[in-house]
Amino acid sequence: MTSCDWAGYSAGVSRLILCLAGFVLCACNAFDASLVEVDAGGIEDTNTGVDTGEVDAPPPVMNGCTAEDPSRVPPGRSTAGSGDGEEVVFGLKEVGLNQSGDAWRDIGLNLDGLCSLPPVPRVECEPPNAPDAQPLIDGNGGIDNAFGAELFPLVELVFPNLDSNSLMAGEQGIGVVALRIRGWNGTGDDDRVDVTLSQSVIGTSGTADETEPPPVFVVDHRLWLDEAGTMPAPEPAWEGFDWLWLRQETFLMNDLEQPRVRDDNAYVTGNQLVVRLPDRVEIVFSDRENGIKVKLTDATAVGTFTDDFTRLSPVVVAGRWSIIDLLDTANNIGVCPDDPEFDLLVNQLNTVADVRATAGTGGEGVVCDAVSIGVSFEGYRARIAAATMGQPVPDACAAGE
Repeated sequence: MTSCDWAGYSAGVSRLILCLAGFVLCACNAFDASLVEVDAGGIEDTNTGVDTGEVDAPPPVMNGCTAEDPSRVPPGRSTAGSGDGEEVVFGLKEVGLNQSGDAWRDIGLNLDGLCSLPPVPRVECEPPNAPDAQPLIDGNGGIDNAFGAELFPLVELVFPNLDSNSLMAGEQGIGVVALRIRGWNGTGDDDRVDVTLSQSVIGTSGTADETEPPPVFVVDHRLWLDEAGTMPAPEPAWEGFDWLWLRQETFLMNDLEQPRVRDDNAYVTGNQLVVRLPDRVEIVFSDRENGIKVKLTDATAVGTFTDDFTRLSPVVVAGRWSIIDLLDTANNIGVCPDDPEFDLLVNQLNTVADVRATAGTGGEGVVCDAVSIGVSFEGYRARIAAATMGQPVPDACAAGE
C-alpha cells in the first residue's frame, strides 16, 4: 500500500469510527481439550512429600474458558418476585471508547460461546479475507470485541481529542443513552422489569423538589430560559435530578408510552440489570454536528448497580454489527460508494470481521459477516422531561451536498 493509499484509508476509516464513537453505540460449543495448556509441574504425593512426576490435570472448562476465568456471559435470571416501584431513569454517558493496551479484553461479552485462544483459536466463522486475515484472539473469558481491539486504535492517530469531545457532549446532555426502568422492586434481584431505551437531544439541571421540568424552551436543539433564545439554560449537574429531552423519533407518534426500543422481560440479579435489545432496530446517536444510525444484533446491556442503587457503574453494551449495516452508515460521515476510501473500508472490515450477524449460524468454513463490539458507560440518575425533535443525521453523499 502506498503512502497516499494509507492516508486515504486512515482518513476514511477514522471518519467512520468517529461516528461509531457517538454511540459510541450463548450457545455452548464442544471444547477441544488439546487446546488447554497443561501444567508441566509434577504432583506431590501427600503421604510421602515426594514429587511423583505425574502431570497435573487441566483445569475444568466452561464454554472453552477455564474455571479461573469463566466465560463472560450475562448472569442468569433471578427467581425473586417482581415489584411495582416508581419509575427510575439512568442517563448513560462517559462512553469507554479508548480501550488501548489490554483494556478491551475486559469490555464486552462472550458472544459466540467460545474462547478463541492461541495456538489455534476456536472460532464460529472465518474472516472474509482469510487466509490472509487471521482469526482474532478473544479477550478475557472469551470476550469478543473487535471494535476495541482492532478498530478504535486507528482513530487515535487522527483524532486524539475524540474522548474529550465525547465527554463534553455527554456532560451537556447531548446523545446520552436514556434507560427508563419500570416495574422494578428496587432491590438487587427482580425476575422481570420493563426497560426502554432512547437517546437525549439536550438536558438541564433540576432540583429534588421538582415534579415537572423547569420552564425552558427547546430552540434549534438547544435549551433556553427565554423563547427568543438569548439566555441558555444550565447544563446538567449529574447529581440525580437532571431533566432530559429525548429524541421523538425513538417513540411511535412521539408518544413516550410507545417506545421503539424496549425489553419488557429484562431482569435484575445480583445487583446487575440485564437488558436484551431488539435486533436491527435503528438507534440514532448524535452530537450537535455529527450523527450515525446504529443497528445491532444479539445485543445485550449489563449494568451493575452501586450499593445505594443511585448509579449504574459500569454498563457494558455488547453485540454484533453486520458489515452490511456498518457500510450503510458510511454516507453519514462522507465515505461515499464511489470513493476509493469506500473500497478500503470494505477491505478493512473484511479483515477484522470476527462473528456472524445472526448468532448460531456459524460453522466450519462459514464466513464472518459482522464485527463484535463491546463498549462501557457510566449511568447517572435522571428524569425524562419530554420528547422533542433530535439533531438531524447528516448524509454527506446526498446530491447537492
